[in-house]
Amino acid sequence: MRDVTRILRWVALGLVAVLLVSCARPGEDEGVPCTISLRPGEEIQAALDLAPPGAVICLGAGTWTESLRVTKPATLRGAGPTKTIVRSAQLGHPALTIEGPLAGEGTVVIVGIKFSEASGAAGLLVAGEATVEVERSAFSENRGPGVALHDRALVSVHSSTISANTGYGVHIQGQVQATLDGVTIADNRSSGVWLADTARLILTQSTVTRCEGHGLWIRDESHLTATGSTISSCEGYGLWVRDQASADLTRCTIAGHRDAGVWAEDAAEVTLTSSTVEGTWDGIVAREASSLRLAGCTVSRVRWDGIKLQGTAVGSIVASTISGGRGVGISVRGAAHAEIRDNRIEGWTAQGILSLSRIPPSGGGNRMQGNGVDLVGNLPGSLRAPLVAASREEVRFPSRDYATIQEAADALLPGGKLVLAEGIYPAGVTLGKPIRIEAEGIVLLTAKATRESAVVSLVGGADLALTGVAVGYGSEGLVMDADARAVVTDCVLSDNLRGIHAVGDTALELLRCRLSRNEQGGIWLGEQATATVRETVFTQNEVWGIGLGETAAAVITDCLVTESGGSGGIALRDSAQAEIVGNSIVGSKGAGIALYHGYCIGAGYVFTGRVRGGANTIRDNAKGDVCPADLAFLAGEWGELDWRQED
Repeated sequence: MRDVTRILRWVALGLVAVLLVSCARPGEDEGVPCTISLRPGEEIQAALDLAPPGAVICLGAGTWTESLRVTKPATLRGAGPTKTIVRSAQLGHPALTIEGPLAGEGTVVIVGIKFSEASGAAGLLVAGEATVEVERSAFSENRGPGVALHDRALVSVHSSTISANTGYGVHIQGQVQATLDGVTIADNRSSGVWLADTARLILTQSTVTRCEGHGLWIRDESHLTATGSTISSCEGYGLWVRDQASADLTRCTIAGHRDAGVWAEDAAEVTLTSSTVEGTWDGIVAREASSLRLAGCTVSRVRWDGIKLQGTAVGSIVASTISGGRGVGISVRGAAHAEIRDNRIEGWTAQGILSLSRIPPSGGGNRMQGNGVDLVGNLPGSLRAPLVAASREEVRFPSRDYATIQEAADALLPGGKLVLAEGIYPAGVTLGKPIRIEAEGIVLLTAKATRESAVVSLVGGADLALTGVAVGYGSEGLVMDADARAVVTDCVLSDNLRGIHAVGDTALELLRCRLSRNEQGGIWLGEQATATVRETVFTQNEVWGIGLGETAAAVITDCLVTESGGSGGIALRDSAQAEIVGNSIVGSKGAGIALYHGYCIGAGYVFTGRVRGGANTIRDNAKGDVCPADLAFLAGEWGELDWRQED
């Protein structure tokens, strides 16, 4: 009774102060007198219940154990979050609940208080149509979210800390509009921020760090706008955007996460401007039907790939720096489409840009150097800016004018010739124009990163005549895609993972070459690739000597295919077609010639193509000369097997 009498006296003395408060900016406590001042032991809830709307309730240093409920405009002002502490008193109840609609127009203002130890609930819960402003406060050590914002709440949190909660740092849902400015969200057991439904969050000059879940989890149709903020050192993704949600980040840093820095899926939209992603597993992953826009950003020092576009994702990557990882700078797969323009892409162990998408990336003006190889896949050579301007009909290498084979090749006009003097040269060269490369003496081209990058990559626009060169120690000796063309004569391709890998609409002629000791096959032809292979030796290649799949087609004549791996000397699957004439196919660990059919080569594929030919010598193969036996005609004069399916 004594506390209530004292509170009523404060209420009577403070009515004039309420008028002053109503004219002040919410949260601007300097110079605004207290309507009620409380010491530890005096009930805050009783003061709230009796105070008029707009009252300023000042709490001295100390600890209160109460579960507070605010239903009217009021200010709770403490002596600072290390001095004034409110601990929740009831299981399942927040330390502070603000529930709208408020009784009277105005704002609930919280300044300089720590709310903690809510069990099974949030430190702060705002629900209904309440307007709340929080300054210089803390929400810590709650067994639930630090802050939970629901319904149509309008909430601003400034210069505060949300930490060490067992749930999310901040949980936002419904139609909430929230601003977090200068807020530190740290050491929470779940994600730092969870944003759902159609809620909107503005995050400025804030830090989200050391969360055991994701840094920012944005879902449903919610939207995040972040400026000048850092999201770091979380166990999941730095930023996860899914469903139809969207996120727009400017001058932000996403760093040090165990998984990807940014992960977008479903139909999510992510825009990064002048931001940095670094020290994560993959930098940015956009998959399914999501969209990604990157401008003036840096993606660096990631542990694997810089940017991945998958599914039907659409990406625009412009004027950014993508540097320094074990895998690929920019990877485009499935039916994803990317505009890649005016970037700096450097220091990637495997490829600068890899496109395995059905839709070639567009763009150009990308400065590329220090990559295992700059471009691989279904893409145009014009994506990369040449290291030097094309001006020469012929270049002899080594040369004082050009430090690398890539520079020497770039210097050639279309149709020009590169002459290599005897020696061993790291290559990792990308070609996207007509060019001739010839050896004088013994020349070996090697990968920049042994078995991790290609030695020579032919992309859209390439037309290579390669003569007298040995190519080895790459992930592929020669990789071809898009509409590339190559005539390879008197060359050796050995000790690669794959000797030659040709897909897309490529065309290959192989004459008097030797392909040996390639761990994943001498040659693979896929998609619509075509090849003519003559007088060539395939020996000691694992998996197969020659493999064809999809709708690829080859004419193989007068070759020696020996000591191939378990899939056979020549192996065909899908709708591939081959003419096999006058070859010797001996000593394979599998069948001499095999189709993906029945028990012949494992499972997972079938053969629905055509094989014809004859006059082949096929013997001493571990799983028989041919499989199935329908191919026996290949050792006779002539025959054909046609399993193509009619449309």
